[in-house]
Amino acid sequence: MYYLVDAAWWLMWSDYVGFEDGSEARGSRPNEIDNSSLLAPGSTAKLRPYINEGRDHVFVLHDEWELLRAWYGGGPALPRRGITQGSTAVVELYGLTLKVYRSSDLSAAPVEMNISKAATVRELKEMACKEFGVVGAEVKIWDYFQKKPYALLDTPSKQLEQCQIMENNDMLVEEKDAEGKFNLKKNEGVGVGSSSTYSSGGNQNVVTSTAPPSQKGVVGLQNLGNTCFMNSTLQCLSNTPPLREFFASGDYEAEINNDNPLGHEGKLAGSFGSLMKMMWPQGDEAISAVAPRGFKYQMGTSNPMFAGFQQHDSSELMNFLLDGLHEDLNRIQDKPYVESTESDGRPDDVVAKEAMDNYKLRNDSQIHDLFRGQFKSTLVCPSCGNVSITFDPYTMISLPLRTAQEEMQQSYSVKMVYYDAADSKWVKNNLTVSIPKGAEAGQLRAALSTATSIPVERIVIGQILRSYIYKFFDDAASLDFVKTGTSTIIAYDVEYPKAFEYDEQPRTAYSRRAAAEPPKVDKAAMVLYFRKEESVTSTYITSSYNRTMKALYGDPLLFCHPKETSPNELYNAIADLLGKDKVNPEMFQIRVADAFGKPTDNHVVDRADMKPVTHGLKPKLHLVVEWVDWAKEQIQGMDGVQGKDEPEGVSGATPPSPGGAASAADENDDGYEDGKLHLKQCLELFSTEEKLSPEDAWYCSKCQQHVEATKKMELWSTPKVLVLHLKRFSYSRYYRDKLETPVNFPLDDLDLSPYVLEEPQSENGQPAQPPIYDCVGVSNHMGSLGGGHYTACGRSSEDGQWYKFNDSHTSPMQPQGVASGDAYLLFYVRRDLARAYLPVPQNVEE
Repeated sequence: MYYLVDAAWWLMWSDYVGFEDGSEARGSRPNEIDNSSLLAPGSTAKLRPYINEGRDHVFVLHDEWELLRAWYGGGPALPRRGITQGSTAVVELYGLTLKVYRSSDLSAAPVEMNISKAATVRELKEMACKEFGVVGAEVKIWDYFQKKPYALLDTPSKQLEQCQIMENNDMLVEEKDAEGKFNLKKNEGVGVGSSSTYSSGGNQNVVTSTAPPSQKGVVGLQNLGNTCFMNSTLQCLSNTPPLREFFASGDYEAEINNDNPLGHEGKLAGSFGSLMKMMWPQGDEAISAVAPRGFKYQMGTSNPMFAGFQQHDSSELMNFLLDGLHEDLNRIQDKPYVESTESDGRPDDVVAKEAMDNYKLRNDSQIHDLFRGQFKSTLVCPSCGNVSITFDPYTMISLPLRTAQEEMQQSYSVKMVYYDAADSKWVKNNLTVSIPKGAEAGQLRAALSTATSIPVERIVIGQILRSYIYKFFDDAASLDFVKTGTSTIIAYDVEYPKAFEYDEQPRTAYSRRAAAEPPKVDKAAMVLYFRKEESVTSTYITSSYNRTMKALYGDPLLFCHPKETSPNELYNAIADLLGKDKVNPEMFQIRVADAFGKPTDNHVVDRADMKPVTHGLKPKLHLVVEWVDWAKEQIQGMDGVQGKDEPEGVSGATPPSPGGAASAADENDDGYEDGKLHLKQCLELFSTEEKLSPEDAWYCSKCQQHVEATKKMELWSTPKVLVLHLKRFSYSRYYRDKLETPVNFPLDDLDLSPYVLEEPQSENGQPAQPPIYDCVGVSNHMGSLGGGHYTACGRSSEDGQWYKFNDSHTSPMQPQGVASGDAYLLFYVRRDLARAYLPVPQNVEE
């Protein structure tokens, strides 16, 4: 059994004990464990959607959890069990939330039950019987999908996942009738709605709406639980006419290779084909929405990565699906061994043809007939000048949105705070600065100095969490954890940054070095928190109650103050910082606190005390400010007062530019729209020569050593169906970043001639066709990677109109809305094929 622990708490604990890097203990002792941020609203056990290991939580074993809870308290405990997905062991975060009905009272609201997808039908039946107080022999369990008896679960040992039970699946406990009989039959009515199934090879997809569609093929796909990434990709493929026709017509069935060890016994192709047939029915059958249950199940069976209900990257699904369909339809029964092809000074066209001919000895399918192109890769050794040229196949082109040098940079969003003495006010700017990936905090400090002109020796950097600073970074500190999504980087202009970086916590007997000495300066580092009283509603099972609690809010303020001072002088100094000539010491009170903003006792510092503090102030001091009741309303109407209980605006933030279709009026002389990235620029970046990093060093056969060679990738040839992947996401161990850069791209006549090296070739006796393409589909991604949402735009081959696909919902759209800033995968068909399928569209209303 595994237990989840909030990532932010784990980071504080790791700093406190030196867990991650094995160093000495440092930082403050964390408060009790708080896993509340992992929970869904109003729940004490169900996790919120889209949480990710490392960013939101970490896993610990049972004994480790028991130790942590004994030492620190808190919770709640969030146990999860390990399960297998194919040959992979994973920790099951969510399980299945099922809505269970009772046949004797179908008008009652369903009971929600959470159970592991690895649980058996027997376990579910026992849970349901206990919930409803019935005897197992007197009931049957039905998959009640769409409130219809979809399938009887009559194999007790079968796992729910094997039964294709999905997240939020409706289930039915059927009880015997008055005559002691079970009368329910598959797809017979005790519920409402209309559904039917289409089955191929045991994979069942379900029609969920038989309302007439806007146009043939404009069919929504039900979200089965975080499957929008899959739905988006499927809609794009459904609107790629040459591929869809091959599957919807059934032509693929004659080419299934059941014996290919690299394939899936033809089941993946069969599942995809059955779904295409359902979305593009023969005759006048009306279908407007489908639940792709069978396809989802087969994807999970073929690749355990897609077995659960986590959000995934649609480009990863696309790569796997094309490869899986290719192997299921591979015409090669026995694959011979072939060696890689090197140029050895021969002409490119000779080497490219040889490489492709060798590749076709092992790989030949309708998928590759449509999607396969060829790259040219050139590597040059910086030591001996050795040149290696190879030609490799591809089915998707990943286009960068920034240069290779920029790819080696990591951007950080930092809130920069400083006190403008000239205007007697605090200034807060949101900045984005870039430093090399893996760089330490000292380089971030230098970058902030360059961006703000504040001397680097005056900048201190901290990590703020729930309105307190739990960590200050010295120059050697790692920044690996700061993008976990649970905290914010904040920087201040202060007189003595080292005074804030000093850790005043006492060292333990197990510490491996002596306690650090505080900096020898005449001023103390002051950290000022703001605290208020707020009402909180707590819920436990079915009961709730209101209570009041003290909570921190806003951003802390940092300043340096003479150690030799009195409480009265401290109050006056803080009043000036909060709002010079607007705030006076009578309006607030201060308490001494720990690093988390929790007062060390209930003692309020006496504002009237004018006696010097005995032995002076400590090197670093945390204080909590609380406004007195009469001042709370008064300050709300004042400008330039810090610590008001309201969202605080910041200057310097630049909103992202919206995406949009490029028009001739918006473009400059180079064909690029001012202020936006164009697809042509992405293609140029793709073929830009770059120097390999030490981690990606190339082995030179002449030097016989790994070298940081120069590399250049170019397009040798392009396929009939072109898929372009805009590389919006970058990954590291602890975080995932998304580039929101809008990319403008043409919907018609994308001419790749300037970027393709090979001259167009004739095919099957037909004239050579230039690499000019029309767009037929776009997979869009909105929001962050873990918690975002996918939609699609598709151009109908029936009427030429563009349609928007948002899971089950479909609607016509104007072409101008297709090229949005959310575009992620672009699907193009070569013009000769596109014009054979696509009619001229008529104008539509949104």
